[in-house]
Amino acid sequence: MIRRDGLPVWLQALLWGACNTAAGTAIGLALGAFRPGGFDPTLVWISVLFGNVVGFTVLLTSVVLFPRIRGLPSAAGLGLLALALLSGAIAGTAVVLYAYPLYVLRDFRQTVAVMAINGILALILGATVHVYESLRSRLTETLREVEEVRLVEARLKETAARAELAALQARINPHFFFNTLNTISSLLREDPEGADDLVQDLAELFRYTFRVADAGPVPLSEELDFIEGYLDIERARFGERLRVLWRIEPEARSVRIPGLLLQPLVENAVGHGIAPRAAGGSVAIAARTRDGLLEIVVSDDGVGLSGPAGARIREGHGLSNVAQRLGVFTRGEGSLALEPGPGGLGAVARIEIPIREDGAEASDR
Repeated sequence: MIRRDGLPVWLQALLWGACNTAAGTAIGLALGAFRPGGFDPTLVWISVLFGNVVGFTVLLTSVVLFPRIRGLPSAAGLGLLALALLSGAIAGTAVVLYAYPLYVLRDFRQTVAVMAINGILALILGATVHVYESLRSRLTETLREVEEVRLVEARLKETAARAELAALQARINPHFFFNTLNTISSLLREDPEGADDLVQDLAELFRYTFRVADAGPVPLSEELDFIEGYLDIERARFGERLRVLWRIEPEARSVRIPGLLLQPLVENAVGHGIAPRAAGGSVAIAARTRDGLLEIVVSDDGVGLSGPAGARIREGHGLSNVAQRLGVFTRGEGSLALEPGPGGLGAVARIEIPIREDGAEASDR
């Protein structure tokens, strides 16, 4: 009745007129079947006119009046609606009766009866349409509110994810920065060129950390380049005590992930797995795609894990930030697990991220 997106009023009127005509024709044919003297086309025509009188009274009332009475008290709105329906139906019926007085009318009581019948029909149909439009309006408003809540929730999640990334950057910068400065200082006299390369590597790492804060998801290849630069600096610090193994499938490189997602895992493996061992150890980084998932594994053969499994990813730590960002990024469909390595030696961090059919990442954007 009331204009909807994609259904203009003129089209509603056309469809409504077709329905009115079909209903009036059916009633006229039914009345003619029981009328003495056989079928009379005039009776069908009058029924069609009455059907359109009632139908278009309801249509005009719903289009013109209904939107204007929503803000009124219920009793006043219903009273105006009923008055409009009765007035329109009676006026239209009077016009039809005036056009065919000799055929339809026998006496005054018959005239009143015909007007009353059409008025009641208009009230019943109008009330049905009124209830339908009220329910549809409430449903539309509810859906709009739900969509607004969903958008606000999405914005809050994105803001939270950016805040987590900013917190992660703030934690990385001083922690990593001072260790690297000490390494550069130790290289300045013995290996000036190595110290200069280290400065360049450090500058590239910082540029990346600030860029990904506003860049959104990045290809895994970019994250791996960052990790390679990070490990180059760590190797300058640990020397032969740190060995790095790479097992990256080509198909995995194009999948997009949150920036700085892997750095805490690698930092954990180096700082907690390899650094405490005098002999050092190895860090292995692997990535592959399987069954619609990107699987990334960061493992080490260091000192291993301690404490219960439930306490390995603690709130406020780097791995907790990774788990939270991963949950927002994949809408809860990704996973992060930290497990002991084979035979209890070292640790294995495993990330799984769903891949969309088009090969891109699952994302909350």
